[in-house]
Amino acid sequence: MTGQATELMAPVFDVQGFSLNDGPGIRTVVFFKGCPLSCKWCHNPESHTGRRELMFHKRLCVGCMECVKVCKHGVHETVLENGVYVHHVHPERCAGCGECLKVCCYDALSLVGDEYTIDMLYRRIEHDLRYYDISTRDGKKGGVTFSGGEPLLYMDFIESFLGKIPGVHTAIETSGFASESVIKKAAKCIDLFLYDYKVTDPIRHKQLCGVDNSTIFKNLEYLYEMNKDIIIRLPLIPGINDTPDHLDGIASLLKTHPRIERAEIMPYHTFGIGKSEELGKEPDKDMPSSGATEEDVSRWLDELHERGVMNVFRS
Repeated sequence: MTGQATELMAPVFDVQGFSLNDGPGIRTVVFFKGCPLSCKWCHNPESHTGRRELMFHKRLCVGCMECVKVCKHGVHETVLENGVYVHHVHPERCAGCGECLKVCCYDALSLVGDEYTIDMLYRRIEHDLRYYDISTRDGKKGGVTFSGGEPLLYMDFIESFLGKIPGVHTAIETSGFASESVIKKAAKCIDLFLYDYKVTDPIRHKQLCGVDNSTIFKNLEYLYEMNKDIIIRLPLIPGINDTPDHLDGIASLLKTHPRIERAEIMPYHTFGIGKSEELGKEPDKDMPSSGATEEDVSRWLDELHERGVMNVFRS
């Protein structure tokens, strides 16, 4: 007796319509949950794991403690501090049942991440399809961009999903950290690669991102040899990776790969710090407590121009 095939599913934590910054034209951006890297400056800490997670928005909590009464897993507790009862949250205990959300009248709790089937994702973006053909940039139409997290983790899901929207322009925002078979599969069905270039030195890359960059460079070379459309994205963090050797590496990459469309500087911001705290995670103390300034961006652009590369822009 032949068993039924398992339906493909993937964890998604957000779907944003009418994006203008993640590829040409009007786009829908699908954010997958789960990432093999652990970048210290990550702007989307809710994407690190593939499981559903609880976020506690402390500023909205009025201390009614209704969540304490309904939670069966000890996620919420009341602690006496300096004569005042304070709401403490243990998100690592959360089973994702959502019972506490039902009794929170102030939206102080939320769950991030849902398992999507291919049909569910299609229904989610279906109303956006009409806008792709009427919006263009650089002669290319709008479409769907896959981001994360690391969307390459879900390439089988993406490939099957794209079968429901043939002819739509596709882009993927990626670290490039994936197996050879996965990157080859992506090359067959993705039109544009928004490819992160985080740190040049492999040892420093592993210190800051959790993995070295040999696989990332190898996959970039493969995509380049396959004549894929590539835009390099440069997350730059003041005092962390805006070093002369990294700027030299960026310049060298763009000079030796002239078919790369352009590079875009992605200035560091601190949105990830607040989200880490809401997830019950400690923000990395080594990261700047304030975002990159316009002066930082101007300096980076000037230094790259001085190195002879002009196809670098602010995102």
